[in-house]
Amino acid sequence: SSLITWMEMFNDLRADGEIRDNYQFWFYLYPTGQPFWTSASQLRQELANARQVLDPDRRALALDQMVLVGHSMGGLVSKMQTLQSDDSLWKLISDRPLEELEVPRKLRAQLEDTWYFEPNPSIRRVVTIASPHRGSEFSNGTTQWLAKKLIRLPESLSERTIRFFAQNQDLARSRLLKISTSVESLATDSPVFPVMLELRSLPSTRYHNIVGVVPDDKGLGRVVARGDGVVKYESASLKDVVSEIVVPEDHVKIHRHPRTILEVQRILLQHLGELREEYQASRDLPSPR
Repeated sequence: SSLITWMEMFNDLRADGEIRDNYQFWFYLYPTGQPFWTSASQLRQELANARQVLDPDRRALALDQMVLVGHSMGGLVSKMQTLQSDDSLWKLISDRPLEELEVPRKLRAQLEDTWYFEPNPSIRRVVTIASPHRGSEFSNGTTQWLAKKLIRLPESLSERTIRFFAQNQDLARSRLLKISTSVESLATDSPVFPVMLELRSLPSTRYHNIVGVVPDDKGLGRVVARGDGVVKYESASLKDVVSEIVVPEDHVKIHRHPRTILEVQRILLQHLGELREEYQASRDLPSPR
């Protein structure tokens, strides 16, 4: 929503000398009103463009040691950078392979970018914070209706896709093509979430997770199910992660909570330590004869 939302964490992390001397922080701003898979596709392209501009010969070692940190939907956008889609997501949309469809060239390229992707090997670690890995009940009939009324985005892949498949209804079988806002994309009954949880990633990629649970003695904690008020614990929690902690804060404030910041600090220092071990191990290898 705004880069300012990360300032508490940024300032505290930069106060650590080890982190300040070894990390460079980038921020990614995207339209939070569009489906998260569209934002993930755009970030994928932006990272590729940045690498081509900054390091066309791919000599900058640090650009192959990236850590992504994402809050809420940003966690989903970040995680999708590290997954292997195969044709699992496309099968949610159509029974026919994309290459067999007579689709306008530009739309075909956009569909491929969104639904077919490889893991980015330059991303070594992902930290998700209060992310709805199984959707959010905040996405319901009322909020979806409001989102359509309030969110106005430039003509997007979703709109072009909707028009095309409306004219070729025999090609598609999924309501995913009708989703045009982020609120709709986060519905708990979305078929995307179960598939995402099963997609493969590179063995070298590490995942960390931070979950918000509002204490029962707080006002919000008395009236909502166990979770941060927007995302339930069951949706935010993950099994196959290196670490997961619970922070006693609501969805809006959790990435500013001292416990969250300390955990990200710990993860960055752990990452740095493991990279140093890798470097030392490579130096200890015998020279080829």
